[in-house]
Amino acid sequence: MAQTAREYLAERFQADATALRERVAAMARGTSIPGPDAATSRAMADACEQVATMVSAVVQSPDATVALDALAALIPLLEQRAAAQKQPAVRAVYAGAATRIREIQDAEARAAAAPMNATDDDADDHDDAPDDGAR
Repeated sequence: MAQTAREYLAERFQADATALRERVAAMARGTSIPGPDAATSRAMADACEQVATMVSAVVQSPDATVALDALAALIPLLEQRAAAQKQPAVRAVYAGAATRIREIQDAEARAAAAPMNATDDDADDHDDAPDDGAR
């Protein structure tokens, strides 16, 4: 069975949270890792888990349009959380989640429009060139 947008986003942000927590644990063991410090990484992991929880709480619908609309309803909340953050890295988690939802919306819209915009050049069985023998 194909993965839904809701499942994809929840798994993605949960995986990010797990990776960030592993980063924090490695730092606690004394491993030097370039990038955000342990406190920032922990805050980012918390934000990722909050996003995963928010996405998982969206009611799954068998109708893909309804399901995507429900996810899109999270965008204003995610943007509010991003705006409220003082740490740029944590702000980026929430803003990134809103961006991912928009990207999924755009991809679904393109996929839905593709069959309507597709043209079949082989649909006409006749040759449009003149039949006077000159080519």
